Amino acid sequence: MRLLFTITVSSALAGAQTLPASGVIVDQVGRAIRQVVATAGAAQAGSAKVREFDLAAASPDGRNALVVRRDSLYVVRRLDGVLPVWREMADKIDVSRAVWSENSDAAAVIDKEKNRLELWAGMGHEPKRKGAVDLTSMNGMDERIVSVAVDNEARYAFMSTQGKESGTLYLVKPGQEPLMVMPLGRAGVLGLAGGALYVADRGRNEVLKMTNWEGMPNVTALASAGQGVSDPVGFAVDPERRLLYVASGGTRQVLTIDTRSMAVKEALELDFTPTRLERIGAGSLFALNGLESGAPLLDTRAAHAALVPVNPPSAD
Repeated sequence: MRLLFTITVSSALAGAQTLPASGVIVDQVGRAIRQVVATAGAAQAGSAKVREFDLAAASPDGRNALVVRRDSLYVVRRLDGVLPVWREMADKIDVSRAVWSENSDAAAVIDKEKNRLELWAGMGHEPKRKGAVDLTSMNGMDERIVSVAVDNEARYAFMSTQGKESGTLYLVKPGQEPLMVMPLGRAGVLGLAGGALYVADRGRNEVLKMTNWEGMPNVTALASAGQGVSDPVGFAVDPERRLLYVASGGTRQVLTIDTRSMAVKEALELDFTPTRLERIGAGSLFALNGLESGAPLLDTRAAHAALVPVNPPSAD
């Protein structure tokens, strides 16, 4: 599950490599949600906060998670505390995908059996279903959903889909048919942040920024093949430092791009192929692969992004 992640880093934290950073990572293979604490040299995965689920998605701030267990959908709160608190949102639901908004207060889930996208708001205090989008009209298009991004108030969402030869970007709203926004070479992850939509096109080796999508869309290529991007499997935006981090799967790198000059500031070499760039907490930690892969985390606190190896959790 790929999404966009906005980093908020104070200048003091950015220069203080000795301070710990924490986050929450979903171990899909081990079916566990774990807290991770990282220093400059290494990270430690803690004991499981949640176990035995069918599907889970942690919120960007690392405090809550959407969890599906035995056909019921729950929001699990206080993952950063001693004891998580469970609350059921819906039962008899076949969730195939769940995503959070940038501010961790809205969510979108796909009910596979009913073939609809449900939008939820108030996730931080009182979850409320805001509406649903019927996806039946997309059945005949022979396209699979690759990524979903929902706005902070659960008013609308974007979906990227992939067909046999090309992809498509859609805008979806409750009570309306999905609206095609633009074609894609090969659909990648999406993210909404700061009033803009960010789109990865893995076929054209681009990360695009789009604004004014309901009027005359303004589209800018923030990253492209000309900057060394090949198969962008994930990305993150740092609005304070005006940086874009791109996980380039084809070159096995994480590229740091200045969004003002469009220049590549740094190319961090990897000895593995990244599959995502997923924020795992309110700080500066990102997962490049699953916890089970043994791949390091990406830490963006300092002027130069660094890799942090993860010590496996002790027995739960």
